[in-house]
Amino acid sequence: MKYRVRIFLRRPEQSAGRYVGERCLREIPRLHGFVFFENGAEMQRGKVERIFPHAWEPASELIPTIHVVVQASEA
Repeated sequence: MKYRVRIFLRRPEQSAGRYVGERCLREIPRLHGFVFFENGAEMQRGKVERIFPHAWEPASELIPTIHVVVQASEA
């Protein structure tokens, strides 16, 4: 199952994220969990630091907004 979300992405040194658009995730986004998604031509990995609305449920038809902090790729 895919989960449609709106993503704000930021680097650890930034105080605010930038909106990168709607994406489909393969796993349920969880607070403090990791997500993988396409960002341009590359796959991005990040840690979810906020989900709005806070009481969002995966079975809901609502499209949540998630705030993600970029994590370094593992080599």
